[in-house]
Parts: sequence; structure tokens; C-alpha cells
Amino acid sequence: MSRTAWGTRVLWATGIVTALAVAAGVWVIDSPAQQRLKRLDGARVSNLQKLELAARNYWREHDTLPADMATLLAQPGMALTAKDPQGGPDYRYRPLDATHYEFCANFATSSANKRHPGFDGEWAHPAGDHCFRRAVGTKDNE
Repeated sequence: MSRTAWGTRVLWATGIVTALAVAAGVWVIDSPAQQRLKRLDGARVSNLQKLELAARNYWREHDTLPADMATLLAQPGMALTAKDPQGGPDYRYRPLDATHYEFCANFATSSANKRHPGFDGEWAHPAGDHCFRRAVGTKDNE
């Protein structure tokens, strides 16, 4: 085999390996648009976590759940928002009974895949509209 033929084969093999590495990288790492959607969902979860904390604080102070989102947002000393970070539908809050309530939001991505960090367990969500049911207990149990 001549040097030129061998060099051509090495060049082709290197090109193929490089193309496969790039394709694998794109497959493993989400696109910038997908990463942005996940960051927005992360902001949604963070906002809902703050709202949950506010609802628990309200319950501790008043022995009842807030009647609506406006009451929840009006608590002094807390920087809360019910606005979606992407301009989508506002978050929703609804008391279900004396000790149960839910927060709802519209998510761009599902947290079901393992490449969605930080949304395991109680904050796992599908893409689309999803509600998180929460409960408060007695003051002695919290």
C-alpha cells in the first residue's frame, strides 16, 4: 500500500471519528434552546418553592391557609412572584381544604429524564400544566 493511500485512509478515519464524537456530544448535551427551557423550568420550580414557604409561614402565623394568591403575595418581607419567567400563564394557588393546597405552573420540559438536575422527588413534573399538592400540619409537627 502506498503512503498516499494509507494517508487518505487515516484522514477518512479521523474525519469519521470526529463526526461521531460531535454527534455523540450533541446527543448527550442538550441544544442551547433545550438548556434554556430547562433553566426556565428551574426558575419556575424555585418560584414555587418560595411560594410554598410563604404559604407555610402564613399558616403558622394565621392558623389558616391564604384564601388566594393575592393574599399569599401580600405578605410583608417576602419577595414573591406569581409571574412566569417566560411570560406564560401566571402560577396558580388554590387551597383544597384546611391543611392542603396546590400550586400549578406550566412547564416547558419534563423532569422525567435523568438529564434534568434538581427536580427529583417532590418537584418532579411533566411538560405542560402540572399542579403540586402540598399539606401543612399542626404547628407542633412542622
